[in-house]
Amino acid sequence: MSDTMDRMNSPLKRRVLVIEDDPDVRKLITESLRAAGLDALPAVDGAQALRTALARKPAAIVLDLGLPDFDGAQFVARWRERRPDSRDVPIVVISGHPDRREVGGLIGAVKVFGKPFEVDELVGTVDRVLN
Repeated sequence: MSDTMDRMNSPLKRRVLVIEDDPDVRKLITESLRAAGLDALPAVDGAQALRTALARKPAAIVLDLGLPDFDGAQFVARWRERRPDSRDVPIVVISGHPDRREVGGLIGAVKVFGKPFEVDELVGTVDRVLN
């Protein structure tokens, strides 16, 4: 079965939206999550993430706070405003932003990673919040 078909048939409980503007970091996270058996949907900015999250509700989100169009907290606010049932979706923050812990707390992140981060620890955290 093709990768596209696998993602289309993937159960919601394993779908992870990866919102990261750095292409190398986004690819590393996406490929690592897929290698762990998760359905990782990459997004390059807040607008693409919002479209994706509204079309295909993720079971979890990996979120960079510093995005080119609007920041991660603004993404969360816009998404929750348009989709109130999204409040139960766990968010894992990855960011080099100096206020990442404070912002993570405000948006209800289950875990906040600084940059650089250990990808295995990130994948383990995502896997745990989905189980």
